[in-house]
Amino acid sequence: MPSDVDALNYPYIRVRSVDWLKRTLLIFPHVARMTPNNNAPADDPEVNEFCWHTGSRGPLLRSADLWAPHVQRAQTELIYELDGLLQARDPHLRERFEKRNPDRRDTGQTAEHLTLWERRLSDRPSFQIHRYKMLDNLVGYLMKNGLAWEPEAQYSDGPEYIEMNPRLGEALMATLAVACAENEGLQVVTEFPKLHGELIGTPRNAILKTCLEDPKSSGQTSGQQVAEFLVYRRCDVTALTAERIVALKSERDALADFRGRLEDLAATLPATIHSEVTLDERLNDLLNDIFQEWQSDQANLSAYARRLFGEGALDEPGKLAQKLVESAIKGESVAGVATGAGTAGVAGAHLGGLTLGIAAGAAAGFVVAVVFRAIGAWGETKTAAKQSPFRYLTALQDQGVTFSLTR
Repeated sequence: MPSDVDALNYPYIRVRSVDWLKRTLLIFPHVARMTPNNNAPADDPEVNEFCWHTGSRGPLLRSADLWAPHVQRAQTELIYELDGLLQARDPHLRERFEKRNPDRRDTGQTAEHLTLWERRLSDRPSFQIHRYKMLDNLVGYLMKNGLAWEPEAQYSDGPEYIEMNPRLGEALMATLAVACAENEGLQVVTEFPKLHGELIGTPRNAILKTCLEDPKSSGQTSGQQVAEFLVYRRCDVTALTAERIVALKSERDALADFRGRLEDLAATLPATIHSEVTLDERLNDLLNDIFQEWQSDQANLSAYARRLFGEGALDEPGKLAQKLVESAIKGESVAGVATGAGTAGVAGAHLGGLTLGIAAGAAAGFVVAVVFRAIGAWGETKTAAKQSPFRYLTALQDQGVTFSLTR
């Protein structure tokens, strides 16, 4: 599960939920989408700002290259594959993909009362694609053979859209998405996994056949699944902004370690789980264990630091150590210096579990050794926290992300 792979949003151009985009950007450096060069629909303002903030390789939300030779070849190959099926004269193929008149009684609403997303997510027996996402040859082939048509004006997403059977539409968009992903090394994701997630992971040369047979979930578990369950189900990103997401891009090593650890933990799950209820239970349990270990790392560092340096001295332990050692050499009370340094509560007191109620005249060398032994142990604790595979969660928390720790 590489950490430096960008995501490709499938199948739509527009992003419906800015929170979904923010969550996706927590586990992918950038999100690409299949945007036509002509007459692309405008983004909502809260989504548009992600097009202007840059990560390590350009905008956080960017366009994929729809006109790359590899993507064009994939569409040409799809024409040949469709033509082969039609030439085989399967009587059920045309019947399955031809235009059908929608049953207006299904929704109980007229098109004028439905929003764009309500139309898209309704049960209407059609699927619309922006024609400028595809080669003219592919659009022409579909229209000529009755596999695509102009949508009714009141149901159209816009003048640039053509309409087709939902299963064929999924096959076309999935083929286009996988070709773009192959071309740029992307991971295909979707904002609507229950509606459009069945084909993710299907090899391109098997997509059309899979659609004709109705796709089925593999049930395979993975670290990617754990990561997505975390960000989409257990994160509150309300306070997260595009600027804060850009700041997280400096945490690439932390993200890489975190995703590697998730892959290891995913290996402890059964390799295949088809039951959604069981999968949710297992993923929730796994995430609760992750949060517990992360909180333990934080608690260990915080408790040891307070015990060693007192409240408010976490950022300058070196200066405190210097004062403690200098006082010991001068024969002063170590506890007195600690209190004078604004760290009342240093073990009077106890330093790393050792009593330092040492009066003037105590052996300075012993105190120096104790101080630096305690300082060294705290440094090791802090280093362990910095090297924890869950430190990426701390980075997210620092940028305003909150987590649902129990569910």
